[in-house]
Amino acid sequence: MGLFSANYNKPGPGVDKDAPPKPRFFTFFEVLKRKFWHLIRINFLYVLCNIPALVLALYVSSAYLQKVHIDNSGLNDFYIRIFLAAIMIFLSVVTIGPVQAGFTYVLRNYSREEHAFIWWDFKDNFIKNFKQGMIITGIDIVVMYILGIALNFYLSTPGILATAASAFVFLSIIVYCIMHLYLYPMLVTVQLSIKNLYKNAFILSLLKLLPNILFVILNILIAYAAFYNPIIGIVLFLLITPSITGLMNNFFVNPTIKKYVIDTTQIATEDEEEDSDDDNGEGFYKKVLPEEKE
Repeated sequence: MGLFSANYNKPGPGVDKDAPPKPRFFTFFEVLKRKFWHLIRINFLYVLCNIPALVLALYVSSAYLQKVHIDNSGLNDFYIRIFLAAIMIFLSVVTIGPVQAGFTYVLRNYSREEHAFIWWDFKDNFIKNFKQGMIITGIDIVVMYILGIALNFYLSTPGILATAASAFVFLSIIVYCIMHLYLYPMLVTVQLSIKNLYKNAFILSLLKLLPNILFVILNILIAYAAFYNPIIGIVLFLLITPSITGLMNNFFVNPTIKKYVIDTTQIATEDEEEDSDDDNGEGFYKKVLPEEKE
């Protein structure tokens, strides 16, 4: 029986509906392989639309270079890598909110193994979340500016109290960075006010503090490794690095958001509907919990 005489109409074994789901670690690499070229396209769109934030990141990160050690041969390679990695990390926090919303929506769908139209879904979520996205951007700029000034002040002040204050401010910066793992995925998934977005992001950042810190460290290590060779690092940043880390971050946070935000909302909504039915229609139902966006 030859190659061309095979019966291709014969059904294959299929997928067992009772089979346990694959670990998300392996699913991530499967999605990365399938969507690789799409990730490059969304990465180009992200970088192009985020040029103002990139300029701001270059300006802020350059302040770091004024404080690092410079030897006789110029800047050490270590500090150059830290400088470039800092730009990438800074962009993950202080970015153009609507751009980040569109970018996150596409990557969230990929992480849930759902379809997404790169341009149309990006544009729709850019417009839909424009107001809240810009508010988040403004809050981020103010908060990071204040925390940066406070950290610089306490680091330059001698004494035990100043050291303790420096540690507290540094921890606050870490927690604020962790919050941004959850902030934009919630923005494009559920309907919440700005206050509740930050409140939920803060709660979720503390709920699994150690795994969250380890994941932020992983992001930092990836950023540093990507810029180990600065030229290659810049090319990778323009091509793929933000979209790969964004996909990775969505794979990490989406199960937590589903468990503590979406699933909890659905249960509470069902309970409220039952209470409304018990009132024989005389009561009223007020939706105070988020709805999943589609």
